[in-house]
Amino acid sequence: MPVSKTLLLAAALQAGRLLGADLVAVVDNTSYNAGSEVRLRASGATAGATASVRYAGENKPVAANIPVNASGTYAALWAVPWEARTGRYEVDITQSGSTTRNAVSFAVHRQFAKTVSVTTSQTFYTSGDPLNVEITVRNLSNRRLENLRVEFGPSQYPWIARQPDEPPVWSTVVADPLTLGPREEKRFPVSNAAVVQAGSEPSVTAYSVIIRDSKQRDRIYDLAFTNPVFVHPPNKSVPKAYPYTYLYPRLADVPKSEIYRQFYPPQFVSDKIRFDASHTMFRTGAPVTMSYTIEHADGALAIDTRLLDASGKEIERFRSPDTNIAGEHRATLKARDAGRYTYEVSLAGQGDATLARNRVEFAVNAMPKSILVFAAHEDDDTAHPALIRAAVENDIPIYFVYFTSGDAGGCDHYYQHSCDAARAMDYGETRMAETLASLSHVGVPADRVFFLGLPDGGMEQIWYYVKAAEPYLSVLLASDHSPYRESAVPNLAYARESVVAAAKEFIRRFQPELIITGHPDERHVDHRTNNWFVVQAMQELLRQGAIQPSTQLAVDLSYGAGPQKHAPYQYEKQTMFVSGEAARIGQEALWYYESQDGNHQQAEIVPYDKLPREEVHYRILDWQQHAGWNERP
Repeated sequence: MPVSKTLLLAAALQAGRLLGADLVAVVDNTSYNAGSEVRLRASGATAGATASVRYAGENKPVAANIPVNASGTYAALWAVPWEARTGRYEVDITQSGSTTRNAVSFAVHRQFAKTVSVTTSQTFYTSGDPLNVEITVRNLSNRRLENLRVEFGPSQYPWIARQPDEPPVWSTVVADPLTLGPREEKRFPVSNAAVVQAGSEPSVTAYSVIIRDSKQRDRIYDLAFTNPVFVHPPNKSVPKAYPYTYLYPRLADVPKSEIYRQFYPPQFVSDKIRFDASHTMFRTGAPVTMSYTIEHADGALAIDTRLLDASGKEIERFRSPDTNIAGEHRATLKARDAGRYTYEVSLAGQGDATLARNRVEFAVNAMPKSILVFAAHEDDDTAHPALIRAAVENDIPIYFVYFTSGDAGGCDHYYQHSCDAARAMDYGETRMAETLASLSHVGVPADRVFFLGLPDGGMEQIWYYVKAAEPYLSVLLASDHSPYRESAVPNLAYARESVVAAAKEFIRRFQPELIITGHPDERHVDHRTNNWFVVQAMQELLRQGAIQPSTQLAVDLSYGAGPQKHAPYQYEKQTMFVSGEAARIGQEALWYYESQDGNHQQAEIVPYDKLPREEVHYRILDWQQHAGWNERP
């Protein structure tokens, strides 16, 4: 099913799908751990109706001829075997001689161990206080688990490297090695797990518990977070700090009202001259068309227009002593070199008096014929708002592929407690919906957006799990295949060869002249391995003769290099000029990502004249070379 249609039906599929005039099918959860039971409610089912369960993308059922309860109450559908494949399953319902495929769907995950609870002894602390905590962990599987390591430390996502100026992450080892029998649960009271610290102002913080393999440290079974704790320095209790989901951590951070009072500078505002600002990003070699409407021309004898460069220097001037001054006007300028310009229109009256004036910015850039953007997470597209808007305004095909569904990036903040597989998947679907809304605001239709459903924070692990037959089991989703109904490749295996094959298919299908990825040296593992997957796909396609060596590859700025081995590529800086209106739309696009830290972006409005007017990318000149540099030594 096309992604756009899939997403339109997502809400219906979440609860069940209308099968006819009277029958609706619903399952009692969105994701089930292996070893648990799926329950189905089929309201309006006819007597003798049966159901079968299939692995999405396959035809042969894993369970068939299951009687459907016609009473409209939940009844057992399928006892999920512990060894069942993780990913998405579909339910087909047969009644009155006809079968409805994919009547409802659900995901299966396999989580071995879980932090059942983690509680701090207090909610309010003074800097220097000891932190006591109680942690309960449980074996969710039907087998004995050995060599577990339970760690307590500051709130963190272990797949994001620290900045060079940040102190090393401390941790308190709660248990190592730990053995848990099948379904066994153990409680650990930990005294003096840490010393609570605050700076000169009150703060809000949280802590995390990580269950990992004590021998294979990069294998993480579970990640959980405490509730926020409030810390203040001794003898200083005000001003209070706000938790994460509030727009501002302190009252002093609230922007002053003048930011909102006048977004546009006065010289860009007129009640008599109004520009059509829907097209302000142009390509080199093409004429520039300016459209505007004069709504009130009383006393005007002529229209004066000026073209200014980015420094405000006048390039050309033209006067039109038009008797039909009021109404719509259209001016076509000759093609301009790359740069940022201002087009100004004013009304001249008796004695050359200026009766009204307005202006609009536009930018001109060299543009490719087609673009394919690979992003690690939903909201990573916000690194390229000008490029996206320029493509939209100039009818340049642009497509987006999101490797992960961002299911870890704020899931605990969104729900205000730690996430299990079902919540993580639901949160991922929230983030995908935000992406469609954000890109729609910039002008990109939903049928140009694709999601692969990899686990947030797990892309580097997937890179090193090469074979599809031996995929990586993710942390929060607890799955080794994509469980998302929105996945462009149903049940995509979490393995390098599967992800590279998917990337190759998109490149082969769209044949982009320019491909955009993340920076290969990023401290976030997903950002850098985004690049690794795409480059390997491009190199394989190049060897097969499926793309040209002239295909351009560009990356965004590195938002902090990690401590890992850095890529050996040569880069060329490319600066894109941005019109004020494109910058405005790009800022607004950020506001649709509401799940990210309570959407701080929406309140931190940057005025028009302070918005950035340049967007920087780095072209990788030698992507065709250096194969294998990022393999394990």
